[in-house]
Amino acid sequence: MTLTSKRSSRGTALLAVLWLSAALSAIAFSIADTVRAETERGISTQEGVRAYYLARGAVERTLYQLRNSDDGFGGSPAERFANRRRLYFQEEFGDTLVELISENGKLPLRSLNPVTFNSILLSLGESPESANAIIRQAFSGSAIPLAPSLQNSLQTPSFRLSLASMENVEELLLVPGITSELLYGRYSRMPDGRLINLGGLIDCVSPHILTSEGIDPFSVHPTLLVALGMDPAAARQFGEIRRQTFDPALVVNQLRVIRGGTGTAALRADLGDVFQIRATARVRTPNGTLSETRRTVSLLLKYITPNPRYMWISPWTHLRWYDQTFSDVASSNAVWRTPPPRSETKQ
Repeated sequence: MTLTSKRSSRGTALLAVLWLSAALSAIAFSIADTVRAETERGISTQEGVRAYYLARGAVERTLYQLRNSDDGFGGSPAERFANRRRLYFQEEFGDTLVELISENGKLPLRSLNPVTFNSILLSLGESPESANAIIRQAFSGSAIPLAPSLQNSLQTPSFRLSLASMENVEELLLVPGITSELLYGRYSRMPDGRLINLGGLIDCVSPHILTSEGIDPFSVHPTLLVALGMDPAAARQFGEIRRQTFDPALVVNQLRVIRGGTGTAALRADLGDVFQIRATARVRTPNGTLSETRRTVSLLLKYITPNPRYMWISPWTHLRWYDQTFSDVASSNAVWRTPPPRSETKQ
């Protein structure tokens, strides 16, 4: 073999070794990246499961406080928690923010009229043509004869879809033109990175109330305020104020100051008989800080004043359980407290 052939063979072998090293390095980096991603995914899943049960426990804890009047307030839950709409539980394993969301912050679904429904659709971002088409479909042939009942006791014709019981707001999806996005709302990311729900029909109307004597300021969605005549900028300002404060008096006073428009409904701070217990939990990491993983669950309740003759019948009815929901308030880091020292977190 000549000297030139030996050099050519060595060069080819060196090139093959370099290519093999590059391929092995790429495989190693890919495996390392996959392992890291799976590890992070596993940690996130574990935190999500822990946060879910932490939030669920907070719902049960709040329900216990609602059922028992040993806190000195007495009376019905609406009386005892009229101005106590947020509870904060700080424990060793994480923190939980609980909100009491009244259905009185919405409009009765069965008593909707075309004008109000059109205002709501426009405030949710629908075009006038799309809103008119939805209204024509929703109210065409809806005035069907119904036997008087607890669910349908209004004297005036009520809004009710054909072949629908109107027991759940999701039945609005039977109306052509109403999509899941329009019903549940669209999400937007704020400059600080947090998500907010821009609102949907589920935030504006409720099938669980028959009449509205006033809008509950602690539960009303800013989109509904816009539909009722408030300036959009003022509604957003009110939403930010309500996210950042726990002071009920400040919330009511600020809404009275900044609201505008002759169509804005009257305010009435009332938890009512139908409301949600919405709990958002964040677990505590090994270094003592709160995880960025949030899990929100909610329980929809109905309270009926007990009859002394039938005291064995529970006044509480669980209408619906939301295994996964969203909280605009809990999405902001401003409402979460600083973790206490480890010596103070132990129960």
